[in-house]
Amino acid sequence: MTSPTDYAATTRQAETIFSSTLASWRDGLASVTDQFRNLPTVGSFPQLDATEAVERQFAFIKQLVDLNHDYARTLAEVANTVAGVTRHQIESARTTVRDQVQGLSEAARNGVDTLEQTVRDQADQAEQAERQQAKEAAKAERQERKEAHDKARERYEGLTKTELADQAAQRDLPKTGTVDELVERLVEADTK
Repeated sequence: MTSPTDYAATTRQAETIFSSTLASWRDGLASVTDQFRNLPTVGSFPQLDATEAVERQFAFIKQLVDLNHDYARTLAEVANTVAGVTRHQIESARTTVRDQVQGLSEAARNGVDTLEQTVRDQADQAEQAERQQAKEAAKAERQERKEAHDKARERYEGLTKTELADQAAQRDLPKTGTVDELVERLVEADTK
């Protein structure tokens, strides 16, 4: 039988591993987004489960690389053909893109933080449920012991002190004491 503390320890280990994985993922995302601060954001990053978040991260990175490539090519073409007024417009677009990338990075980081908190909360809930199960199991076990004790006691109800002393002697138990003491002694021997 596995003890509740084993489940709690396993839950804590899973939480630690998952939290460190998410931290690595968050650091990796921060590193990538730092390189692409000049790119636009694509709205806010929705809160999703971990699998979908990983898939979206890689899709996002691919989009950032493609966008960076297209952006660099467009800048090179425009730089070869446009005058100072156009260059001013490109700088304005560049600032907008950078602001959008920063916004998307913040949304992604917030999503990771929320996911980490959800994992911690679920681990806490699992641990609380295990504690509650252990309490209920202990309560049921106490109730079973009480019922077994009461049932064993019924056998001896109505016997005289002499009859109880004879039964105790047959089991090599002390035969002295009150009727209640003799009954308790016999019941303890029966329930061991």
